[in-house]
Amino acid sequence: MSNVYVLMAPGFEEMELVITVDMLRRAGLPVQTVSLADRVEPVTGSRGIAMLPDLPFDRLAAADCRALVLPGGLEGIRHLANDARVLDLIRRLAANDVWLAAICAAPTVLVAAGVAQGRRLTSHPAMREKMAGVVYDESRVVIDGRFITSRAAGTTFEFAAALIEALSAPTSVAEVNRGVLARLEK
Repeated sequence: MSNVYVLMAPGFEEMELVITVDMLRRAGLPVQTVSLADRVEPVTGSRGIAMLPDLPFDRLAAADCRALVLPGGLEGIRHLANDARVLDLIRRLAANDVWLAAICAAPTVLVAAGVAQGRRLTSHPAMREKMAGVVYDESRVVIDGRFITSRAAGTTFEFAAALIEALSAPTSVAEVNRGVLARLEK
């Protein structure tokens, strides 16, 4: 089974990363967190919580990528949007019809990579002006083709559920939610 990779840049939004990874793993999906660094070392999120990624960026196997997830966090997305390797990866994955998922401020990285033009996407309301060229939608979770975007930390359970629904059996979201009891709104 192909991997779901979740990027971890310094300043990432902890809730968006942890809830998403946890929900996907509960659904039995192979998820790996990936640091932008060249070795595995703790990455500190926006609330000062340090977490250890599963692998460094150079060990991410793009050919084995089923979905790429970008958590928000202002500092984190600045790192992602300013990393040529990340932007190139996003472009290659979009060209190969791989799922691209971004939450909160992270949809702006899809815009920076040049893959969002004309797509129906959402983001944190404060990022709306940075979403040039997209068809902006204020829904909590927006799916357009193989793009899944969501608004903020408070929509992370719904974001993760949309990913599970896209990548797993139709019953997987209900099975996972029996354990976590999230309020899943669409």
